[in-house]
Amino acid sequence: MWVQSLMALVLLATSASAATSASPKKVLSKHATILADNSAKFAFSLYQKMAKEKGVENILISPVVVASSLGLVALGGKASTASQVKNILNAAKVKDDQLHSGLAELLSEVSDPKTRNVTWKISNRLYGPSSVTFVDEFVKSSQKHYNFDHSKINFRDKKSAVNSINEWASKSTDGKLSEVTKDVEKADGAMIINAMFFKPHWDEQFPS
Repeated sequence: MWVQSLMALVLLATSASAATSASPKKVLSKHATILADNSAKFAFSLYQKMAKEKGVENILISPVVVASSLGLVALGGKASTASQVKNILNAAKVKDDQLHSGLAELLSEVSDPKTRNVTWKISNRLYGPSSVTFVDEFVKSSQKHYNFDHSKINFRDKKSAVNSINEWASKSTDGKLSEVTKDVEKADGAMIINAMFFKPHWDEQFPS
């Protein structure tokens, strides 16, 4: 199964520094801390590679959301896929269940409006072709750990598929993100879509 990830995400200090909880009373688990550090390093490496590509003007990446999308791939793939994901995140010694629970912990931490003083709405969807049936255990686990919902779509009808994806992204971000894709390149796999709305609440407002 090929997975194409289209991301409208943000590389933020709150993500990069997620190894330390924003709440003084809360301490991240050991495996969540490892994943936080390694996710940030991976995101910076990804950013540097993407920045070298021609025609790329603005690159916005969230380390935690990128890592959680990889976690979803590991969750739905075979043992070798999970191993590859952990190698990418430099977390080979992290057990599979710790990978998923740790990434879930990070997602919860960075998007907590009470501790982060931000409005950060993260929506995730896995699109599969009309011929595919999602396994119930996978659906439940992906919702539990990564807050993913699932939808079938006819990728062969590209115009309809693009419109459907963009409508979902717009609805998920209260109209802030009206377009996440202009095309679907293939029709025989699955597509991971992340849509995110981020708004910081300043302690001191800038003068208008």
